[in-house]
Order: sequence, then C-alpha cells, then structure tokens
Amino acid sequence: MNEEENSSTLKNLYKGGRIVGRANFVFTPELVTKIGVLHGSMFEENESIVFGRDYHNDSRMLKRGYSSGFMSTGVNLLNLSDCTFPLLQFTIRRFGASGGIYFSGGHLYSEDVGIRFLDAQGIEFSQPEIKKFISSYASYSEKIRRVEPNKIGRLTAIPQTEDIYIKSLQQFVSKKEIAEQNLKIVVDCSYGPTGKITPLLLNDLGVEAIALNTHYRQRGNPVPNIRTIRNTADIVKASNSHLGVCYDVDGSRVLIIDENGLEVSFEDLFMLFVSYEKRIQNSKGNPIITTNSVSSVVQEFIEDNGFPVKQVENFPGELSRQIRQQRACFAASDTLKFYFPQFAPISDGNFILLKTLEIMTQENDLLSSLTRGFPKGIKINKTIPVKSDSIDG
Repeated sequence: MNEEENSSTLKNLYKGGRIVGRANFVFTPELVTKIGVLHGSMFEENESIVFGRDYHNDSRMLKRGYSSGFMSTGVNLLNLSDCTFPLLQFTIRRFGASGGIYFSGGHLYSEDVGIRFLDAQGIEFSQPEIKKFISSYASYSEKIRRVEPNKIGRLTAIPQTEDIYIKSLQQFVSKKEIAEQNLKIVVDCSYGPTGKITPLLLNDLGVEAIALNTHYRQRGNPVPNIRTIRNTADIVKASNSHLGVCYDVDGSRVLIIDENGLEVSFEDLFMLFVSYEKRIQNSKGNPIITTNSVSSVVQEFIEDNGFPVKQVENFPGELSRQIRQQRACFAASDTLKFYFPQFAPISDGNFILLKTLEIMTQENDLLSSLTRGFPKGIKINKTIPVKSDSIDG
C-alpha cells in the first residue's frame, strides 16, 4: 500500500475526533506502525511518552505494532501495559511525560479499536490537531525521522503506578468518614482494567464491594450493555447494597444505580454534584462547563445556584481544554463524564464514584433521597429501527 492509499485509509478511520477502525482488516499492524513513526517524529529525540491499552487482544496487537514504529524515531515509551484511560492521563502528569497514547475497543462497535493521542497535560488532541496529523500522512516520507541503532528509543515498565494512583485518589475525599459509614456497593468492571484497581481502592476506604466482571474476556458484545446493567441492578437490590456502578471499558465514566436498582440520570448526578460537592459550592462565580445538549431545566438550576454556564461541543478533550481556559470549577457531559478540576481536568470513573460516596456520607442519606427534590424535565422515549450499516455512516 503506497502513501496515498495509506493517507486515504487513515482519513476513512477518522470518527468523532479519533482514529477508529476494525482491527486487522482496515486498521492493520502495518498501518499502525507507520502511525507510530509519524507520531514519534513529532517529538524531540530522547523525550518520553506514556502508552497503554485495554485488555483486548486487538488493542494489544496494535499497541505493539505502534511501539516498534515509535521507538524507531529515538523517543522513549513508558509502558503501562493494560490500564484504564484515567490512569494513563494521571501518569502523564505524574511523570512529566511529553504526551501519551491509548488503544481501546469502542463501546458501540464491538470489533473496532480506537487510538487516543494525548498532550503533556493528559488531554486528548483536539479535532484540528487530529486532522492535521492525518493530513501529514500524505507526505509521510518527508515527515518522519530515523535514528542510528544506538539511539533507538527505550521501552520502560513503570511498576507501582496503580498504587500511587490509588493513594492520590484517596487524598481528595474524606477517607475516615467514608470508612465509618459501612457502605456496601456493587461494581461491574466490564471486563476492563478497572477490575485491577477499583476493588483495591474501595477496600482501602473500608467500603464493602461486590465486584463483577473484573477479569479479561474477549468481547462478543459491547459492554456495559442492557443485560449487564440489569444484572448489576438486580444484585444491588438482592444484596441490600447502597448503590451500584457500571464502568465503561476504559474506566473514564460510570453509570450509577441507586439502592432501589434504578439508574440515576445524568441530570440528577449533575445537580447532585453542584448541590453537595463542597469545593464546587465554595467556587460560586466560577463557570461550569457542559455540553450543548444539556436541558434548560439543568442549566437554570446551575445558574440559580450561582454558577455561570458555558456550553461547548462534546469533542474529545474539549471540556478539559475549556476547564483550563475558563478556570472552571466543574464540568460535565451527557455521556456520563464528570470533571473535577481539583483532582485533574479529566473524567475519571473512580473519582466520580468516590465523590458520590463522599456526598452520601456527608449527608448521611441515600441517592434516591438526595436526588428526589431536583427539578425534572419532560422526556419522551421513542424507539427507531436503524440498520447496522447506517450507524457506520
């Protein structure tokens, strides 16, 4: 395949601000190796970036192809192996790396793998940056750098990173008070790397956890799905747990289920954090960032609480960039991502869970009660049949 054909293929893999495609057919090892060379050539020799992946074999294969191309440019790789996306973002900032890259299966397309490029702040590349990267592929031979064999980049493991991450998370919540509450929760880790972290995190906090799907299993269907969510809800009710959570495969967001086995909506969670999270409450006057699809009911609620609202398009990394530019105290997207800048300008499913537990502890109340009084918009649900080939468009 020549450079022109490769460039055309790469453009076809562009979906929603990321490079995404079916592994081993469209998104081939040969192509991802060249992506690694092109990406590595963007950095100075001997710089370092962090890279990681989810559990799945297609992500592992593409990550290895990428690493050989990247190291050929004389840039070093700090290897997290299998990890959550928020852990990779945390590690970039912790180690002062020049950037990062993450390979993960898509939620909607069960055979797709996506690449996420990150800057030195752990924030995803913007749409213009990704498009510029794809366009540069057309002049591949002019853009790349080769180094002498003795200058090839190093591949270095970084052990104990998960322990550092867990300890860091705990510093931002009332650990002692949470432990005294004797909480019990159900956690569905969706066969992702969250299964290595969240049970340990909750154990350290004194929270009893019923952990589901913590192991690796090659995906047949995207998870979480309606079956796994219902299963979690049933276990919450049967075990008299205080709440349940279903993680996304990369660990960046959670779906929260109350003690009655009912999903807590995005709007209710948004208003819960604005109403009860102390650092947000102490930042009145600072803007809150959200997406354009947020309802007018929620927007009015936030403004009535003393926070200006800035709405943006929900492109990869956009809310994180706006947090920094606007000095925002909080951000949320209707894809169940919540950003607490006091920890980092990113969405981290574990941090969202800890903040939820902290609010329940401080208010000594259950989620259903805490969210009952929030204003509700009018929702109309309608099922529309859609062919699978139409979704790809």
